[in-house]
Amino acid sequence: MSGTLGPMNGAAMLALQEIDSALDAIGHRRPRLPELAAHQAAAASLQAAQRQRAAVVQRIEAAQAAIEAAEAAAHDLTARRTRLEAQLKTVIAPREAEALMNQIAGLNAQRSDLDDQELAALDQQGEAEAELAALATQEPALVAAAEEAAAALAATNAALDEEAASLRARREAAAATLSAADHAAYDHARKQHGGVAVAHLEGHRCTGCHLDLSPAEMDTVKAVPVGDAAECPQCARFLVR
Repeated sequence: MSGTLGPMNGAAMLALQEIDSALDAIGHRRPRLPELAAHQAAAASLQAAQRQRAAVVQRIEAAQAAIEAAEAAAHDLTARRTRLEAQLKTVIAPREAEALMNQIAGLNAQRSDLDDQELAALDQQGEAEAELAALATQEPALVAAAEEAAAALAATNAALDEEAASLRARREAAAATLSAADHAAYDHARKQHGGVAVAHLEGHRCTGCHLDLSPAEMDTVKAVPVGDAAECPQCARFLVR
């Protein structure tokens, strides 16, 4: 690498690079904001509580449906038993009476099972309603935390938007000082070097690749007038001193 280029407004290119780097930094900060992480965590906690509440409501509804089904079935059994008991009073033949009594005993056993099912469903409903009440006391705090986190994130993003708008205005002014050729070279180098096209020479080190230049390389770079763009012998970025 030669280390020298044709005359370029290195100082203006470096100023533009600093602005672009600041804009890039804002873009990199947004997905890593602590306010974003806090908002995501608060929203996740609220959503988890809401899902839990929905599941508990489903349990209550299922228990209520089981209670209603047991009561309806018990009503039917009672009606059947009443008819059989009435029929039993008119029966004279012992074998027929025995058969009716067996049917009544079977209905009584079914009714007992239904009563047990209804009691179990009532217990389940009571437990679920108690859990729902506990969740209801917790949810307002979760909603408030999510809203507070959302407001903090919005405020931070608004500040970053304001900062970015100011930088874009400065960028427009800085870009206007470059020739079309310098601007094209700058844009091309930005794509080649991961967004950092222009580096500053600090002592013997390039701030782009963070490598030290040898004495011979320093002599080559120093042959370019201060403020013009040289080329870093290590990374090929534009180098300004």
